[in-house]
Amino acid sequence: MKRAAFLKSLGLLFALLLLSNVAFGQAGTSTVGGIVTDPDGKVVAGASVTLTNTGTNTSRTTTSNDVGKYSFEFVQPGDYRVEVEAKGFKKSVLNDIHALVAQSTAADVKLELGQVTETVTVSANAADQLINRDDATLGNTFVPKQITELPTNARSVPALLTLQAATTRDGNVAGARSDQANVTLDGVDINETQTNSVGASVQDDPIASNLPNNNTVLRLNSEAIQEFRVTTTNPNANQGHSSGAQISLVTRSGTNDWHGSAFELYRSAGLAANDFFNNRNGRFVATDAAVVLGQAKVGDMRSPRPQLIRHSFGGSLGGPIVKDRAFFFYSYEALRQTSQTPVVRTVPLPSLGRGELRYRDNTAAQNIVTLNTTQLNAAFPALDMNPAAIQVLAAAAAKYPFNDFTTGDSSTSALLNTAGFRFNANTPVELNSHVGKFDFNLTPNQQVFVRTNVIYDLTGQAPQFPDTPAPNVWSHPTGLAAGHTWTINERLINRFTYGYTREAFTQQGDSEANQISFRFIFSPLGFSRTVTRITPVQTISDDLSWVKENHTFQFGGTIRLVKNNRIGFGSAFDNAIANPSFYSGGAGGSLSTPISNFATANGLRPFSSADRAAVQNAVSALIGRFSQYTANFTFDQNGALESQGTPTDRTFATQEYEPYVQDIWKFRPNLTFTLGLRYSLSRPIYETQGFEMKSNVPLGEFFQQRLDAAARGQVVNTSITFDRSGPVNGRPPLYDWDKNNFQPRIAVAWFSVEGLWRE
Repeated sequence: MKRAAFLKSLGLLFALLLLSNVAFGQAGTSTVGGIVTDPDGKVVAGASVTLTNTGTNTSRTTTSNDVGKYSFEFVQPGDYRVEVEAKGFKKSVLNDIHALVAQSTAADVKLELGQVTETVTVSANAADQLINRDDATLGNTFVPKQITELPTNARSVPALLTLQAATTRDGNVAGARSDQANVTLDGVDINETQTNSVGASVQDDPIASNLPNNNTVLRLNSEAIQEFRVTTTNPNANQGHSSGAQISLVTRSGTNDWHGSAFELYRSAGLAANDFFNNRNGRFVATDAAVVLGQAKVGDMRSPRPQLIRHSFGGSLGGPIVKDRAFFFYSYEALRQTSQTPVVRTVPLPSLGRGELRYRDNTAAQNIVTLNTTQLNAAFPALDMNPAAIQVLAAAAAKYPFNDFTTGDSSTSALLNTAGFRFNANTPVELNSHVGKFDFNLTPNQQVFVRTNVIYDLTGQAPQFPDTPAPNVWSHPTGLAAGHTWTINERLINRFTYGYTREAFTQQGDSEANQISFRFIFSPLGFSRTVTRITPVQTISDDLSWVKENHTFQFGGTIRLVKNNRIGFGSAFDNAIANPSFYSGGAGGSLSTPISNFATANGLRPFSSADRAAVQNAVSALIGRFSQYTANFTFDQNGALESQGTPTDRTFATQEYEPYVQDIWKFRPNLTFTLGLRYSLSRPIYETQGFEMKSNVPLGEFFQQRLDAAARGQVVNTSITFDRSGPVNGRPPLYDWDKNNFQPRIAVAWFSVEGLWRE
C-alpha cells in the first residue's frame, strides 16, 4: 500500500473512532482482573465473577473466558469484593481488593471442589495487588494514608508527586522536563496550559510563578484526593498527550457509611527566625556621618524580625444521599498566613538630596571629597544640575532613610551617594479551596459522577516601598468534571467524561502612569503593570473497552478546546530614565566633559577608579535629564492608534485531537502483550480577534538562507515583510499543521508464580 493511501485509510479509521465518541483511556479509573483456576492450577472457563464496591454496593458481573481470564474495565478506584461461582466448586469470596488508579489490580482466584452452596472466604494479599503484571508501565501509586500522613509543607499534594524513582524535586522525570508531564484529575486535564509545569516553580511565566497552585490549575486538597499514580516511563497508548510523566489523580467519593475528617495546623510567630541581612544591619562608623545625614547622632539601624504566622485548617465530609443510589463528598482547605518578606531598595543619601556629589579621591588615604551644586555646575557648564531632580532625590532621602549597605555605593566606613533602605514588607496569604463530588447509580449498569472545584486565593507580593501599592495576585480557578460509565454487557463497557478547567488570575500592578526613574539611584515605584489571564480548557473524552476471548480491545481519542485570554498593561505606558549608560560614549563615558577627566580639568581632586560608576550614576541623577526614553503604542485590529493607557487584549486558541487504538493480549496467564497506536493532531495556534501577523518568508527558511550564504562567504539581503494571517483574517495559519505525530507502543509483561498455570 502506498504511503498516501495508508495515511488516508488511517485517517478514516480515526475519524470513525471520533464520530463514535470513543476517547481518552484509563485516566482516573482502574482495571480489576485475574485468572480463575482449580485446585490443580488448571484454568476454569465459564465461571461467574461478580465485582462489588464495598462502599456503595455497586456490582458488575462477567464470565471467565477460555483461558480462565476475567476483567473489569473502567473501575472506580476504591475497595472491592470479588465473588466467583462455578459448577462443581465452592463459592469463593475474595475480600480486601483495592482497585488502584491508572493500573491493573490482580485478583486471582483458586476454587475448591465442593457444592456451590458452600463458601470459601479469603483476603487478598495487598502486596500482590501492587505488582503490575499486565503491562510495562513503571510508576507508584499513593493511597489516602500516604497522602494525608506523609509530612509535607502546607499539606502539598504536588510535593508527593516527586517522591518517585527517576524523579527530581523540580518534577523532571526519567530525563523528561517537568513541562512535558500530563496531569489529569478524574480523567480531566488540569495542566497549566501556558507553562505546563509540575515542578517547584514556574520559570516560563513570572506571573504564574507567584500563584499558590502553580503546579496545576486546580490546587489539590490532601483530604480530597483518593489516590494518584505517576507513570514515570513506558506509558501505554491509552495515556499520552505528552512525552513525560503521566500523572493520574482521582477525587474521593461518598459511600454508604458516613465519614469525615478535620485538621488544624498552627505555626506561631515565635518559630520564625530573623533574616541574615536584617541581623547584619548595625551602627556604621563613618567619621563624617553627621555631615552626610545632617544630624549629630546616628542610631541603631538593625531591622526587626519579619513575622511568620501560618494557620492551616479544613476538613471533609462524605456519605449517602440515598443508600446504594446517591452519594456526596465535600472538602474544604484553607490557609491564613501573616508573613513579612525582607526587602531592600536603593535610595539616595541626604547629601545627594542637597545636590552634593561624594567620592573617594585617588590618594592612598582615599579621602572623601564633597562637591556642592555650584562646583558641579562649573565642572559641567553645558549640563547644569537640575533643581527638580534634586528636589525628588531630597524627598526620597527624607522619606526612606538608608539603613543597609548591601546595595548602593556606600559602606559602613564610607558614605557616598546611595545606600539601601531595608524593610519588612507585609505579604499576606489567604487561600480557600472547595471540592465537591456527587456519585449516582442510575441503574445497575450505569453510574454518573459530577465533581467541582472552586478556589479563591490572595497572595501578597512585596511593594516597592512600605507606602506604595503592593502588586498582589488574585487567583480564582474553577474546575468541573462529569462522567458516565455504561456497562453495555459483560464484554463491552463505555465511559464518557467531560471536563472544564478554567485558570484565572490577576496580578495587580503598582502603577498606571508613565515610568520615571533614576537608574542605579532611585525608582519611586516598581512600575509593574496589571496582568489578567483566563485560560479555559474543555476536555471531551470517552472510552470503549471490548473484551473478546483473551484480548481486551480499547479504542479512544480525545478532543481539547483550549483558549488563552491575556489582558495586560505592560505596553500601555511610556518610560523615561536618567540612565548614565545612555550618554554618548557608552556607560557614562561622556557627560558634556568626559567624566573620567572632569575633576582634573577643573582643578578638583580626581576620584578613585573604584568610584567611577558611583560618580557616573550620581552625576546623571543630579543632571536629571532623560537619556533613555521608550514610547509604547497600542493599535486596534485595523491599525488605528489607541489612547495611552489602553491595554492589549489578546485571545489565542487551538484545538487538539488524540485518537488511539490498543489491544491487551493475554497470550498466557503470565504473559501479556500490549500493542497500541496513538496519534496527535494540534491545530496551529491562532488569535481569535485577528491580531495575527506572519512574515512572507518563514523565519526558519530565512535563517537557513543566511547559514548557507555564510558558508559560501556571501551576504543575504532578503526583504522580509509582514502581513495578516490566521483564520479570522481568511489567511493561512501562522505555521503549518504537523500531521506526522504517530506514537506506536509495544510492551511485554511476564511474571512467574509457581503453580499459577500449568499445561
